[in-house]
Amino acid sequence: MKSRKPIVANTFLKATFIFCAATFWTPVANSQVVSDGSKAGRSPITFPMALSWLPADTETLIVANGPFVMPQRQNAEEETKSRLLSLKEIRETFESLPLGLVGLQQGALEKKFTGREVAFAIEGARSFRSPSGLGEMTYEGCDIVVFTHDVTSLGVAFMEDSKGVATKFEEVEGQRVGVFDKKMEEDIWTTMVAFPKGNVLVVATDRDYLRGVLARIGGAGGPRALPDGLPEWKYVNIDDHAWGLRHYDKRQAEMDPSSPIGGEKSANIPDDDAIGIVFNLDASRGRTATITYLSKAKDVLAVVKANLFPPGSEEDSVKDLRIRYREIGPGVVRASFDLMHSEPVWYFTFVLMAVLGHGVYL
Repeated sequence: MKSRKPIVANTFLKATFIFCAATFWTPVANSQVVSDGSKAGRSPITFPMALSWLPADTETLIVANGPFVMPQRQNAEEETKSRLLSLKEIRETFESLPLGLVGLQQGALEKKFTGREVAFAIEGARSFRSPSGLGEMTYEGCDIVVFTHDVTSLGVAFMEDSKGVATKFEEVEGQRVGVFDKKMEEDIWTTMVAFPKGNVLVVATDRDYLRGVLARIGGAGGPRALPDGLPEWKYVNIDDHAWGLRHYDKRQAEMDPSSPIGGEKSANIPDDDAIGIVFNLDASRGRTATITYLSKAKDVLAVVKANLFPPGSEEDSVKDLRIRYREIGPGVVRASFDLMHSEPVWYFTFVLMAVLGHGVYL
């Protein structure tokens, strides 16, 4: 009988295989500057601009920098033998990390945009909760995809094609939104699709979160998500191919089993002194990914070693990852991983997505 306990994973990535020499950077600019694809004279879309669209209480941010081609998930059978991955395959797996919601509308949205060039994609998320039974933890958040070229006609065509599939259409902050329901294990996942700019796609799981994003895209102000003063930013290079961070929200910890705060109820790293976590990957420079953990715990190195990739769990995969732990500052531990073979890389992404809030109950 299957147990109902959270383990590491993002369900939407099971059909793909998945990464960072970490460097220090301050989140002030990004090389991606993209016209919004609509009218002349509009401000270009940069990563800091897209970050400013996220609600202030966003807890997790996942980013893939392009340009890259929008992938299409394959329905191929799972491989039975681990194999060496090319750098291209590693890049493509991490490019999928902030695009989990794009594939949920019976694949129609993903199919419509397959092959289109993406400048960058981000996911913002908060309020992670246990599923009703098995499956992925639910959350409030959205994927934001910024294309290098105008996709207005594709957006119009998608909405038209969805008339017989969408649960309904509604208006949110002056934008037409397609609403889709899909049963995932014992939960109904509702996703909302909007095209607020000529080259921007937004897919959200929560109406209030979407309303906040669309209002900010429309010019509304307010405090920024994950402000520059957070200590996690010291360990992020926003120009890396893929990266992410989570600043743990103590107000949500009691209801969130993926949070380390709250003692033994935590599915990942029980640590009431946890601050946040960062991952980095630059696949153009090699096969090394890093996860950096920040905490006020007395012996943070021991906490991370015992809980991030517990000894004895998935022994072959852990061995292949060649994990190196080191304390790089007071209360800051960095784990480095070699990404070589398909099965260990898949396991790595399961762990990564779980600590970022996307755990799965099996």
